[in-house]
Amino acid sequence: MNRLFPLPIYSFLKIAFKNGGINARGSLKIPGWLLKTILFEPLRWVELAIYNRKISQHTITKPPVFILGFYRSGTSYLHEFFTQDDRFGYHSNFQMMFPEIMLSSERWMSPAFDSIFRLFKLEDPVHRVPLSLRFPGEEDGAMTTSLSPRGAVWGYFFPNKMIDYFDKYVLFENIPASEIEAWKQEYVFLLKKISLANHNKQLVLKSPPNTARIKLLLSLFPGAKFVFIHRNPYEVYASNKRFWKVTHKIYALGGTRSIDINSIILDTYTKTMNQYLLEKHLVPKGQLMELAYDDFIKNPVTSIKAAYETLQLNDFSYCENKMISFAARQKEFKQIDHKLPPDELTMVSKKLEPLITHWNYPLL
Repeated sequence: MNRLFPLPIYSFLKIAFKNGGINARGSLKIPGWLLKTILFEPLRWVELAIYNRKISQHTITKPPVFILGFYRSGTSYLHEFFTQDDRFGYHSNFQMMFPEIMLSSERWMSPAFDSIFRLFKLEDPVHRVPLSLRFPGEEDGAMTTSLSPRGAVWGYFFPNKMIDYFDKYVLFENIPASEIEAWKQEYVFLLKKISLANHNKQLVLKSPPNTARIKLLLSLFPGAKFVFIHRNPYEVYASNKRFWKVTHKIYALGGTRSIDINSIILDTYTKTMNQYLLEKHLVPKGQLMELAYDDFIKNPVTSIKAAYETLQLNDFSYCENKMISFAARQKEFKQIDHKLPPDELTMVSKKLEPLITHWNYPLL
């Protein structure tokens, strides 16, 4: 993202080859990657020429607010509430999809894409809301779409490599210190771009893998603040099963037939939560708030106000009416009822019991 060579198309093909290649179904997704890596390549050159030095010299002066929680725990909904406060900056879906051209092209390309989405009434298949590039995105997604080989979510594109990427770039296990340092440099470079795109506002960021990276994030931003949201582990597991089916259909480039989705979900979920519980004591007092999903859904504005007070953020009265209006617009959204077959429920209960009991959820 921050250099002219290697060319993105070369990086994409190299990553695909390293992960076992692209299968027949995955080949149907290649046009989107070609659009990014070939058609938009001149725009990347322009951005490099205009902004690269400015990005490198930029300093993030206000410590970010990191929203933590595993996938399908309510992190996206929580993130959207924070973005109602225009004193915060955030990472948009456009920036996640096109991080290499965000500073030079988002202003005119994002509205154009959104017009097309509205014309065809396209819906975000994961969150089941109208598709828009202005909605909040995730940094780990941008690390991947920028064609970094260290992008943790390459595992969703090549599911047979999911655990490898998770162990290396979420838990940072069994990799050299130089590789961790390279990841840090890429991540900070991305956050500098996001900061510039948001005119140096305090950033509110959401990427579920960060839940297991508290120690690392504090090493980069000692004053960082965290909001952790947890949900009934049964619901998280069941919702992730649907999430994986959707991501397989839309994103997977490699084979998926031999993948044990249930084991991957349980393994990554428990390890992420265990790492969070292991590291959360490192957060200085007043920089972490924990929130239960059920409480947040019942009283979202009250929960957000409590986060502002606990973390000593901005004056909440400034955005309270916006928060109330946003909450009112979400009341028609219908939750999916996730049910597990009895044999699977028993297996999940055994694996997730420590987490279930830790947050006092009922064992089924």
